[in-house]
Amino acid sequence: MPLTLALLSVYVPQVLAQMLPAPALIDISQDCGLTISGKTLDHDSREVLIGATVYIPELDRAAVSDAYGNYHFHQLCQGSYTLRVTYIGYQQEDFPVKLTGSTARNLQLHADAKTLSTVEITGAHLKEQAQSQQTLEGRELEQTRGLALAETLKGIAGVTTLQTGPNISKPVIHGLHSNRVLLLNNGVRQEGQQWGSEHAPEIDPFVASEMRVIKGAAGVRYGADAIGGVIIVEPKPLRSVPGISGDLHLLGSTNNRQLATSAMVEGNLSKVPPLSWRLQGTLKKAGNATTPDYYLENTGLREQNFSAALGYNKEQFGAEVFFSQFNTKLGILKESHIGNLTDLLGAIARGKPSNADNVAFTYDISRPYQDVHHNLLKAKGFWQLGNAGKLEFVYGWQRNMRQEYDIQRSSPTKPSLQLILNTHTTETVFAHKPLGRFTGSVGVSSIYQRNVYEYSAFLPYFTGTTVGAFAIERWQKDRLQLEAGLRYDYKHLLVKRLENDRELQKPEYDFNNVSGTIGAMYDVGYHLTFGLSATSAWRAPGANELFSQGVHHSAATYEEGDSTLTSEQAYNFELSTDYYGNLRLNGTLSLYHNYISNFIYLAPQAEPRLTTRGAYPAFKYTQADATLTGADLSLNYTFVPGLKLESKTSVLYARNLDTDDYLVYMPSNRFDNSLHYDFGKIGEGSKVTDAYVSVGGVYVAEQKRVPTKSEQDYAPAPAGYFLLTAKAGTTVHFGRQPVEISVTGNNLLNTVYREYLNKLRYFADEPGRLIMFHIRVPFNFSKS
Repeated sequence: MPLTLALLSVYVPQVLAQMLPAPALIDISQDCGLTISGKTLDHDSREVLIGATVYIPELDRAAVSDAYGNYHFHQLCQGSYTLRVTYIGYQQEDFPVKLTGSTARNLQLHADAKTLSTVEITGAHLKEQAQSQQTLEGRELEQTRGLALAETLKGIAGVTTLQTGPNISKPVIHGLHSNRVLLLNNGVRQEGQQWGSEHAPEIDPFVASEMRVIKGAAGVRYGADAIGGVIIVEPKPLRSVPGISGDLHLLGSTNNRQLATSAMVEGNLSKVPPLSWRLQGTLKKAGNATTPDYYLENTGLREQNFSAALGYNKEQFGAEVFFSQFNTKLGILKESHIGNLTDLLGAIARGKPSNADNVAFTYDISRPYQDVHHNLLKAKGFWQLGNAGKLEFVYGWQRNMRQEYDIQRSSPTKPSLQLILNTHTTETVFAHKPLGRFTGSVGVSSIYQRNVYEYSAFLPYFTGTTVGAFAIERWQKDRLQLEAGLRYDYKHLLVKRLENDRELQKPEYDFNNVSGTIGAMYDVGYHLTFGLSATSAWRAPGANELFSQGVHHSAATYEEGDSTLTSEQAYNFELSTDYYGNLRLNGTLSLYHNYISNFIYLAPQAEPRLTTRGAYPAFKYTQADATLTGADLSLNYTFVPGLKLESKTSVLYARNLDTDDYLVYMPSNRFDNSLHYDFGKIGEGSKVTDAYVSVGGVYVAEQKRVPTKSEQDYAPAPAGYFLLTAKAGTTVHFGRQPVEISVTGNNLLNTVYREYLNKLRYFADEPGRLIMFHIRVPFNFSKS
């Protein structure tokens, strides 16, 4: 072996030298007799790497390191060059060199820690945004199939859920949710009645091949309202090679006996290569969920979703049309709708629903329930403007119809509340070509909304118009990246409402403000990157916060708005560090402080409200200055190849500065740890591959940081809890057809507990043990 390496070190450089082009003519005024030389090394062990390729793209010249790891280039002129190093099993790395005289430079490569059979939730170093961001994709995303969007994202540190019973949930980022978390659905800003705590996002997670979460204020790029962060749901790109492919998902779970199926088929036409298409659909059905001791009456769900896409893409221009329809019917626990004050207080004190012992399993859904339909149409086009850059335009139309059915039966076929929201959005973005070390984009956007209601005046008629413009620039040199951006938004709100059911009032509101961002990221080497960002965003009060008045039926609460509310202004500061690319330990730590001026929240009132429809907990929209300070930590440690520990920790400390007290309804501290083992391929020539098993646990601490001086909750925060989880899966090959099989278990110990951020915790426990089975069958009819 040493003799072989020695021969390679002699002959390979000679052969490469004969293959390389002759040196170009040079400026004789320069010193062109300079040399760059050094060793190629493993970054961790400092062992020499034999046969590594070192390439200078500016000169189109290459060299291969010899038996001692040495490389060298001769007859170089003064100037700036890039040394691009590649070696099997290591990450490709670029080393900039400014050559003023002959120099020696050792080049250290990081081992490639990626495993092809596993895709992890990771944060990339020198990211596009200065803020902390993480991505869910690959196996980690596949393991969540069948769950709602919010439940899917709980695998990311700093993200939890706000629930209304077992079948309604929405994502919470660093304690913020609803109108403060912006969702981008296939590049379009998702717009429905997202202000409601029990209004789940109308997005089918089966459409997504990637979900990315940007934490913290992101108002510059994504517009007003992005105070808490942004969730980006992206399908995979349309097929670009001729053929037809797709996949089929089959799911079943034990607790609520959920059955679900989702199928996708896509193709590309060989006769018209730029033309691609995709069809997708999902069906889901579940019945009453069960706690460890009893069934939860009327907690089933139905879901029927459909989407289609057509794209025509060439190198210089392209266009895409996407349409989706989301339909769901969600049952609501009957015990949450009470007839009088005495029964309401009794239901809270009872500890479980009064009829719990008599409830059996059923798929039937009766009053109270939600019926929601959401249509989305997207049209997108792009144009490459030669050396200038790329111009992109996106138009979106959405129609959201929400019907809420109270338990009252005065009209069996009519809802208690119907809201229809039509939204038109546009965005035009120009991304210029790199100018030296600068990259960036400018853009303009608009939103037009019209909301109408029927059967109840809980939320008034309104029209809203928002226009905005932004600019973002990034500068990068070597391992340092700087970012700065600025945005201006203007919003006009026209409300139509009846005063005392007689006189028509037309109050108008105008809001405008500026958002900004500055950030820096630096890769110090040794697997370590630091980031620092200061960002701002703002949010105008919504029509519900200004004028809601009455029973919010599906939430089973009485809510009252305040027409004098002003805009929220958030300032978010974050320090983050990534330890990446290591064979054993990798992780991300982010420390953040979010100051929000005029923070709007629903404050619980001292007494429930008695109405003609019954007694309900009362809440009023209130405003105060607030701070939210916390930390997210994600770590993974590989003990031996295949065996890995994953750990996620989220801590949040939220204060109401006006009352010098804690903020109500904030997430508890959360600790999630799991041990994974990848078997890979089982046996030589085996038809079973990518086998894995995982066991873990989630501990959620009791929320002791609750208001004590003024705003009292209707029941104390529940005790902390621990849930045991497990996952296992593999791929079985039937000839050339792979079939992916997995099983996931939650709350395997059948623990009795209540979640502080579940709006129905006053009346019932959380669901017990759940085991979900998942089969995925991919198929590909490509000619290749």
